Amino acid sequence: MKISVITVSFNSASTIEETIKSVISQKNKKNIEYIIIDGGSTDKTKEIINNYKSDIDIFLSEKDKGIFDAINKGIKYSTGDIISILHSDDIFFNNQIIDCVVKYFNEDDKLSCLIGNTLILKKNSNKILRKYSSKFFRKWMLRFGYSPPHPSTFIKKNIYDKFGHYNINNKIAGDFEFYLKIFLKYSVNYKAIDQDLVIMKSGGASSNSFKSNLISTIEINNSLKKYKLSSNVLFVVLRFPLKLFQYFIK
Repeated sequence: MKISVITVSFNSASTIEETIKSVISQKNKKNIEYIIIDGGSTDKTKEIINNYKSDIDIFLSEKDKGIFDAINKGIKYSTGDIISILHSDDIFFNNQIIDCVVKYFNEDDKLSCLIGNTLILKKNSNKILRKYSSKFFRKWMLRFGYSPPHPSTFIKKNIYDKFGHYNINNKIAGDFEFYLKIFLKYSVNYKAIDQDLVIMKSGGASSNSFKSNLISTIEINNSLKKYKLSSNVLFVVLRFPLKLFQYFIK
């Protein structure tokens, strides 16, 4: 079973090398197809990527229409059985993550989606700020704008082929709309495991800034309306108290 790991980047010179190393150092490297989609970086991102070109199966650098457009390109070029989205400021928790993921999918041929935990680091620090845990996730939480951690979600390629890719009109919460579609509309089979799979640095597109929270709240509300689910902004704002629990999960 092959996993296509897709990294999207734009001016990520300060973080992408660590991301690449976490992929190519995986114990079961032969099961990985590594794809990097860059948005036309103007810093040293492309130079760093080219230093590892022998370890990268596909590298494309061109202007795109945002993160989810870049992810869709990666999915289009992928040939693996499972898709992993590992952004340019994310790293795998250790060098046995691919082994772990493959094991779960091999044990259950009906499994379409595996969800694990994402640890979020404090900005400019190696200190863990919070744990974005999957063990408490239930599909009903999507109605309140709460979704599982995207970086530690592994989805079979045929799910994308069957139900479509990410909506590129979303700038931040495209993963939320995709989860609405596969979990609530089509009831895709998933398994949530209480295992740390990915480490993410805070401060990315979905950071805790007022602007990013405002944009994501609007996009989440629009997605709920699109799929004709009960929605108003007050319900969506309820996801913030749910997020507070992440600071106390060990």
